Amino acid sequence: MLLSGLRQVVAQQPGYSVAGEACTGAGALSQAAELAPDLIIMDVHLPDMSGIEATRRLREILPCAKIVVFSGDAARSLVDDALQAGASGYIWKLSAIEELVRAMKMVMAGQVYISPEVSAGILEDYRRGLTQPEPAKPLLTERDKQLLRLVAQGLRNKEIALELGLSPKSVEAYRSRLMKRVGCSNSAELVRYAVREGIAAA
Repeated sequence: MLLSGLRQVVAQQPGYSVAGEACTGAGALSQAAELAPDLIIMDVHLPDMSGIEATRRLREILPCAKIVVFSGDAARSLVDDALQAGASGYIWKLSAIEELVRAMKMVMAGQVYISPEVSAGILEDYRRGLTQPEPAKPLLTERDKQLLRLVAQGLRNKEIALELGLSPKSVEAYRSRLMKRVGCSNSAELVRYAVREGIAAA
């Protein structure tokens, strides 16, 4: 039913014709390679793969083709993934037919189109980020970083004490204070923090 409706909308637009249609990602990839369409309308949820993955593969096959993702999910992360995969547009399924037509024309003109319902959420996230910035990262001394490296290497408190010339109890207290400063509740989180911040190798 969805394919039938989309086919009619596209076929009615001057200068457009339907080259092919598919119900799976594999089918879309196969037909795209054979038909080389200029514009592809891609559903996010496919039975064999995500529309995001299909979009990424289609861009490898047809780097010049424009892809509009058609989805009932307006999640910011999904929109980001679609654009990073190479989509030129993101349309909410509950939008009016006129909006799909507008998106088709805009992406074919080299622009990016995102449904107002979707872009409103993105702008709200951006606004919240401006008014509620992330807390500043704690400043770490060279001794802090040295301790993090040793913890990331899997050394125990006694071994760290030998490396730093401290008593095991001092290392334990130092390690406990450091975990509180960086917001970690256990040694595993401390190791992940050290790797994430580039203080220790993965």
